Order: sequence, then C-alpha cells, then structure tokens
Amino acid sequence: MPVEQKPLKVMVVDDSLSTRMLLRALLTQSRHRVVEAADGEAAITVFAEELPDMVIMDVNMPVMDGYEAAMEIKRRWPDRFIPIVFLTAESEEDSLVKCLDSGGDDILTKPFSAALLQAKIRAMRRILELSRSLEEYREGTEAELQLARHVFSTITQRMKEFIPGLGHWTQSAGHLPGDLILYDTAPSGQVYAMIADFTGHGLAAAVGAIPVADIFFALTKKDFALADIVVEINRKLRIIFPVGHFCAAAFISSDPATGHISVWNAGLPEILLLNSDREVTRRFPSAALALAIIDIDASDVVMETVETAFGHKLVAVTDGLTEVMNEQGETLGEEGLIESIRETAGKPLFEALQQNVIAFSQGTKPHDDISLLVLPINYSNEMDLWE
Repeated sequence: MPVEQKPLKVMVVDDSLSTRMLLRALLTQSRHRVVEAADGEAAITVFAEELPDMVIMDVNMPVMDGYEAAMEIKRRWPDRFIPIVFLTAESEEDSLVKCLDSGGDDILTKPFSAALLQAKIRAMRRILELSRSLEEYREGTEAELQLARHVFSTITQRMKEFIPGLGHWTQSAGHLPGDLILYDTAPSGQVYAMIADFTGHGLAAAVGAIPVADIFFALTKKDFALADIVVEINRKLRIIFPVGHFCAAAFISSDPATGHISVWNAGLPEILLLNSDREVTRRFPSAALALAIIDIDASDVVMETVETAFGHKLVAVTDGLTEVMNEQGETLGEEGLIESIRETAGKPLFEALQQNVIAFSQGTKPHDDISLLVLPINYSNEMDLWE
C-alpha cells in the first residue's frame, strides 16, 4: 500500500474572495490545511504567524503586489525553501519571466483546472521533500564537521611547547584538513616531528588523526626510538583503516645538542635540508610505502641520517603544496619550492616561504590540502629570525 502523505499547510493570497474560496475548497478536498491573506502585505504577516509549507499567490493585488510579497518572504526566510506558485491571468513571456525572477517557483495561469492545481501541488511537494532531505543531510554533515574540527583542535592544543624557529602551516582544500603536523620534545632533549597526509578529509582523516596523535605524544614522552613510534602508528592504522585508505607521512628526529638528524619519508615529497644561505645540502626522498598499506617492523624503518647539521633547517611539505596552481594553471613543483626557498634569503624562512607560496597561487583555491613544516636543527642564532 502507498504511504499516505502528510497534508501541507498552504497559504492562499488573492484579493478576490471568490478565488480564495475556490482554492480553499479544492485544497481542503485534498486534505491540505489552508490559511488566507487578501494582499501581499497581509501575506507577510500571515506567513510569519503560520509558517506555511507553500504559497499560492496572485500577482496583481492592492497594497503590495505578489512580486514584492514573494521577494520579501524569500528575503526574511532565506534558510527555508518556500515553494511559491504565482496565479496570473497574463501569458506574455515578460510577465512569466518576472514571476520567476521575483522568487516564484511555478506559475498557474487563470483560469485553471482542479487537475492542474493538484499536479502543481504534487510537483512542489516533491521539491519541498527533496529540499528537506538535503537540509537534514546538511545538518548531519555539519555535525560531523564540528566533531572533526573539535578533534583537530584538540590535537593542535597538545603542541604547546615552544620550539624556537619551528613553524608549521596547514591550509585545507575543503571544510577540514586531511593533513596533520605533530611535534614534541622527548625527555632526552630530542625533537620529534611528523607530517602526514591522510586519504580523505573530515571524519575520514580524523579517524586516523586521533590514534596517530595519541601514539606519537605518548611514546615521545616515554623516549621511544622514532622507528618504534613509526611501527606502532602503522600497526594501529592497519587495524582501523579499510583497504584503500593509507597515510603518507614523514618522521624526523633532531638533536639540538649534537646537530644529529634522522629522517624517514614514506610517500611525501622530498624533505630538504638547508644551510644558513638557504642552499639545499641534502634531500630526503620517499623511500618507503605509505603507512597502513603493509605490516612493518623496526628493521623496515631505515632512517637516513646526518651526523652534524648545526645551523641548518629542514623543510617538509605535503604534495598539496608542490601541486599548488596559479591562475595560469602552472604548478609550483618541487623545483619551484626550492626557488621559493632561495627567495627567502635574509628573511625568516617559515614566514617568507609561506608568503611566497600564497603569492604564487594568486588566490587560486587549492585542490588538495597544503602543509608546510620548517624545523631548525639547533636553536642558536634562531631567536633573532624568529622574532
């Protein structure tokens, strides 16, 4: 059996009493509830009191005509879809265009038949139900986005420790980032950092970001070796991620006391080691599969190391940054990134590089999340640039 549809509340607006009576009889016969107004100004008052599901409104009325009333109703209730069917005796194209341009959703030409009226009502009901379904979906999506924003905000608040010279920037291509940057100092004094690019956005990324952040901070505080942290994060992501979801990531350890650094890159663009002249002295390309694809142990996490890198800085990015486009459709690319780094000479590296990337994009919306991490190897002579 077909499901019985809920009656609509319909507001009929016409200065002709006989027309209102006819419409009331036809609508009531179909079990719809009817409220009435005799002109456009009264219609606005009745609408505010009754909040009907749809409106059937004459065009030519005293005090305020149907065009003005429709525009005012749409203006006052912009967040509601309000189907408005105009009643008109005119059939000229200009008049019909004006009906639609002023906020009307359909037109009923006088004289009209009961069958045509009911067909218009059914059509408007379908659109109204679709609009309400979309609104429910939007509200549900917004609730998910709020949850994901809270997750990323909570993670960010855990990185409160000030590390002179360190800078990080993430710009989302959508409502929420799919990238994650974490850093912390271990009890031994080493600085651990990671930059990650999850497949998906919003809750899909948040599902991975929560355990990754928990493991990273917990094991860093216990002075675990960086390779062990990588293995544990990969193990957890293998459990929670479905097939096809993974996390490209890079892990860095830096010892400010000795200048020793270790880097493991799994799926991200080359990490660059820069000297004080902003020259690239070492590149760390991706040498492993992204996380959550295969099982790994500590022996699989082969770090690339530099024994002494005093006065150097590491620059790590996600591919969203190297794929930034300008208005001409040109991408920045990895060599473009290096050129942008050279152009920061004499300026604080992080801030100047961030501004160079923004300037290159010329306001073009990124198609992927952008992340940038600048990590100094030691803190001497960094404070002046940082300030």
